[in-house]
Amino acid sequence: MKKIQILAGALALAVLACAGCGKKVPSDPTTLNDTGLVSSSTQELIYKNSSYTLRFNYNDAGEWQWKDDTTIPLNQSKVQELLDQVSALNVLVPLENPGDITTYDLDAPDRTLEVKDADGSGISLQIGSAAEGGGHYMCRDGDTTKIYVVPDALVQMMDRNIYELVQIPAVPVLAAEQITAIEAQGGGASVTVSRGDDGRWLREGTDVSGQLKGLVSLLGQGLALESCVDYNPSSGALPICGLTDPTVTATVHYTAANGSAGSFTVKVGLSNEDGYFAMYNEVPAIFKVSAATAQLLTGLLSLAA
Repeated sequence: MKKIQILAGALALAVLACAGCGKKVPSDPTTLNDTGLVSSSTQELIYKNSSYTLRFNYNDAGEWQWKDDTTIPLNQSKVQELLDQVSALNVLVPLENPGDITTYDLDAPDRTLEVKDADGSGISLQIGSAAEGGGHYMCRDGDTTKIYVVPDALVQMMDRNIYELVQIPAVPVLAAEQITAIEAQGGGASVTVSRGDDGRWLREGTDVSGQLKGLVSLLGQGLALESCVDYNPSSGALPICGLTDPTVTATVHYTAANGSAGSFTVKVGLSNEDGYFAMYNEVPAIFKVSAATAQLLTGLLSLAA
């Protein structure tokens, strides 16, 4: 690719950076869009990558939802990150000397992006191959004679699957004195430990505080559901993940800050890469927890020995 292309791309990205700093960019008919790609009237966002097509719409509750399954709660901040990247594209200027555009994979691109308003109007972009030197990708809209470059950050967001956009439940963070009891079942064993008035952890009158130290510390930091693996999983997914007969089902009972009693349950299944499959309360989803978390929860069952 000729040097002028890289320089033009760098200038385009510099304009993007300026747009992100909050300064108003004057209307310019030579840019990709002089009125803004995302506004209060934007109602639909569709992006396609090499693996899937995701369609989102803005609902009456003022939230973005996945059109294919509106029951899946989306992390609105992550969707907004994508919208912000799209919004900033309006200031892109076409390359002065795009060279041989047939080499940019724009006729049958792996990625496309559509933004639509309530009346159906909007813009459709084709995103092709990575530009020489990296950091941005070649792009065009309906005017196939103009070639733009879009930042790599946008492409990375478009490569996320729907489960990467799921709102992960927040597990309560509990101080040791808030936890009243912990139950665990699995592999035919059943264990219940309770916190005594003196702060010791007891199982059938035996002090097991030493064995509970790691788990209590984890609960104080916040047991994390690291990612979503599947939402509204099929019946066949649960046995594959070891969640029809979990390795351990642990329930933590606690007293909330307002004095009310509460509890949550985590089920741990089979290993998954560097973690383990897990489920949380009655949320119809499969999550991933760290190996360290899984080991602390399954370790409760050793108290039954």
